[in-house]
Amino acid sequence: MHKGMSGRRTAWSTLAATALLCTFSPASAVAAGESVQVWLTTTSNNVLSKRLSAEPARNFGPESGTSLVIDLNEATTYQSIDGFGGALTDASAWVIYNSPQRNAIMNDLFSVAGGAGYNLVRVPMGSSDFARNHYTYDDTCCDLNDFSVNHDTAYIIPLLQQARQLNPELKLMAVPWSAPGWMKFNNSLTGGGYLRNDLYGLYANYFVRFLQAYNSHGLPVYAVSMQNEPHYAAPSYASMQMEPNDQSNFATQNLRPALNNAGLGSVKILGWDHNWYDNGSPARFPFDLMSYNNSQALSSVAGVAYHCYEGPDGSYSVQSDFRNAYPGKEVHFTECSGGDWATNQAGNLKWELQNNVIGPLRNWAKSSLYWNIALDQNHGPRVGGCDNCRGMITVNTATGTYTKNEDYYSWGHLAKVVRTGAVRIASTSLGNGSIETVAFKNPDGSLALVALNSNETSSLTFKVRWAGQSFDYTLPARSVASFKWDSRAYYRLVNRSTGRCVDVAGPSTADGANIHQWACHTGSSQQWAMEPADSGYYRFVSRYSGKVLDVAGPSTADGANIQQWTSFNAANQQFKPILVSDGWYRFEARHSGKVIDVANCWSSGDGANIQQWIWSNNDCQQFRLERM
Repeated sequence: MHKGMSGRRTAWSTLAATALLCTFSPASAVAAGESVQVWLTTTSNNVLSKRLSAEPARNFGPESGTSLVIDLNEATTYQSIDGFGGALTDASAWVIYNSPQRNAIMNDLFSVAGGAGYNLVRVPMGSSDFARNHYTYDDTCCDLNDFSVNHDTAYIIPLLQQARQLNPELKLMAVPWSAPGWMKFNNSLTGGGYLRNDLYGLYANYFVRFLQAYNSHGLPVYAVSMQNEPHYAAPSYASMQMEPNDQSNFATQNLRPALNNAGLGSVKILGWDHNWYDNGSPARFPFDLMSYNNSQALSSVAGVAYHCYEGPDGSYSVQSDFRNAYPGKEVHFTECSGGDWATNQAGNLKWELQNNVIGPLRNWAKSSLYWNIALDQNHGPRVGGCDNCRGMITVNTATGTYTKNEDYYSWGHLAKVVRTGAVRIASTSLGNGSIETVAFKNPDGSLALVALNSNETSSLTFKVRWAGQSFDYTLPARSVASFKWDSRAYYRLVNRSTGRCVDVAGPSTADGANIHQWACHTGSSQQWAMEPADSGYYRFVSRYSGKVLDVAGPSTADGANIQQWTSFNAANQQFKPILVSDGWYRFEARHSGKVIDVANCWSSGDGANIQQWIWSNNDCQQFRLERM
């Protein structure tokens, strides 16, 4: 028999009849000395000194008198973030895959714990300028009977699979440099040229075949761009020209219907994917794409992408012009490259952070991508185009070694602390020559701030102010720091009957780990954040594992165990705090209406299971929230 039916303390019937039923509001909790993780890259003269170095933690505390102030405001939000990374071109994949340091390189690129944590990769659909040879997925006219991604299965797909294992949040964005030559009016892969009007439908199916092939290898693609640099006809490598009306018609009449019919309706379609400026002035292509033929593309094109190669510093502001004209559409920043034309590492770090990362992000970019993730010591392999471009990583094929270049750190400072699905929040940015910033709230509730000292010569001390607290930090000239801290309030759930705390058994990080009671301590296995769902319900997130309280099954029966599980926002993972009296709450499961309960708590000690049971109005079912 359940303990609530015999031997329990007399039910508080009078109190139950008069109790005020109100929900708890953790949003009102005051921040209390949160610890701040710090990663730092510094420069000395023209080279890098510290490189994404983990520094001693800082702590929020009483506000100082420091005059340079960076304020964060979680209440003001902007775009969500898809990710950061670079392009795994044929060249990049080849040099990484064949390096004896392949696993170390991949860890440096994609591991959140041990590397930069890149979570977005741009994948060329066929050859680009950085490839070992010219190729498409079907080089024979005049159908798709010979379509195959066998070229990619040799070394591109295995690396993407490894990247996904290292970072499960990895997203892939695919883009062609050209349709197969036989689909174009000029009958050539190179030299630009336009897609034949009668083959728009076949080319849409080419995209579908590619996405299906990658899906079959466990590599879903979340977005496709219709064409890389559609206003450039490259004479020596794959290229194809498109105009706004071409992209509008292709997306609306062919590509979107083909994707939908193939069960790929969630794949986003992007347009433009070329420079901020076009022929000396801000590019009109994105606007013309959206407005053509009574704005037909609004229903099929998710947004547009930009490159950095034309326009003065600060040209990223054109992104805001587009976003203001089409507030429902996305903006992405998908390509820029460093190279031997700029060898000052400190200057490159500063310029890239200003113009390729912070600037685009503060102008609505949902992503920021470098060009080649890796190249060899000879700036290749390549079939044409840039002969002195630099990869994020240089893989020396002669010595078997590799070098992480300044570009790796420019993007790494974002990827290290900003997760897929984060939302940009308001932060003070003081402009060129001072502290420039961008800030985010991650899906797990943590906050991230990236701060660049863009002053050429002087260290600057500033304070970061948030939730009534602050910490001071000093950044050397032309240096960058990434800060991350948990913005959530954490609580212990103390049982009224036993005085013990709700605790993750083990403690374990596994799905299905038991939840029991244990003598209260200050460890993270007994600390829980309350994430709001709706209608007064919350998810209880373990500080130790990141997983949530979950009714096993899910069951509606008395005695069903409470366990921890990865959050998927289900009703059996949501609980409503209802005040009983004097700071004691019952926590009601959304799916069953039953409450969190300590099994046999009158005679139990450490290790007693936490379960659900019908509300019996006794101490075993009441908990106090203690702020940690």
